[in-house]
Amino acid sequence: MLKLAYVGGLGMMAGPAATHLTADGPARVLRVQDRGTQGGSRDRYRTDWQAHGAELVPTLQQLAGNGDLDGVVVCAGKNGDDVAIISELTNLLRAVSTTRPFILHLSTVSPDFAEAATSFCASQQVDYVNYPLTGGPLGAQLGGSDPKGMLILASGDAAIYQRLLPLLQRLGHPRYFGSSPAAGAITKLVGHHMVFNGLNGIATAAAIHADCFNQGRLGGDEQFDYLAFLNGGAGGTRQWELGLSKRIATDNWEQGFSIHHAVVDAIYAARLAVAAGLSRISIQAMTNTAFTFSYLLNRYPGQTLATHAVAREMIRSGSADLDRFMTERGAFGADADAVIAACVASLPEKIRDSALLEVTTAHFESGLD
Repeated sequence: MLKLAYVGGLGMMAGPAATHLTADGPARVLRVQDRGTQGGSRDRYRTDWQAHGAELVPTLQQLAGNGDLDGVVVCAGKNGDDVAIISELTNLLRAVSTTRPFILHLSTVSPDFAEAATSFCASQQVDYVNYPLTGGPLGAQLGGSDPKGMLILASGDAAIYQRLLPLLQRLGHPRYFGSSPAAGAITKLVGHHMVFNGLNGIATAAAIHADCFNQGRLGGDEQFDYLAFLNGGAGGTRQWELGLSKRIATDNWEQGFSIHHAVVDAIYAARLAVAAGLSRISIQAMTNTAFTFSYLLNRYPGQTLATHAVAREMIRSGSADLDRFMTERGAFGADADAVIAACVASLPEKIRDSALLEVTTAHFESGLD
């Protein structure tokens, strides 16, 4: 049975593992980092982890322990958040482990992060793999026993994948995409091109309906019925069922995929499209989405908004301000790399730092003593 610790174990994506991992294995979690943040579902996950038998500890040093772990699961933030976590954990595990430990990184990060982290950790005698998750909080709660449980996008060392497979199958539905350390990250961003381009389409449809049929507003039974009917045809997108339908029906724009995370994912996806040599039409669709998310973050500081809040800015009453923001901040420049850089620069400082483009091994090495 694997002996593990969790970073990010009180979050919506990792917290449900406390109930999926039972006494019969395949893993026992000894410690979970708890930095003391209150609210949301954290109290429930604290109770669940304690029932599992895990100790809640405040620091990474306490989490690493004295060499009693096989590995640490990290499900925390984005590049700029997790580079310091991976670096410090690697240093701590190297110092106390008698056998070669591993870091299982479940966050969505950019491909270059996964490549650099793999190289850095290997140089410190620690194995690293990045297996991004997709399926949202509901998928995480359902786990591997339900066909609608979250997907786990695995890649990197095949032997590590086989070792972790029983664990992964409890948490969700894993699939292995080959030996490249970045293949899982790339696969997650490919999915985001599907998701965010679908988002643009369904939000545009709602904005057109608002202007033509609904007195310029979003919401109400007539709009709900109209879009639900149209989405049932050949041109439908899951962005209706999973997102906008709930917002139209309830006028709740907070629940769903948070734009604080989505904007960074969209930037990573745009950079992947550039690296793949795609046409500008593919890249621009993604950067337009990222700029729209940035606009929302700047316009509504301190608010938690889900991605489908973009629909509110696409109707006539809000479109001019959005266009002005995108034009002034450089969304429509001739060079795709410059547009991506301008989008990053437009973000609130905390989220901009979290994005951390161009990750190299030096970022991890700076955390060593």
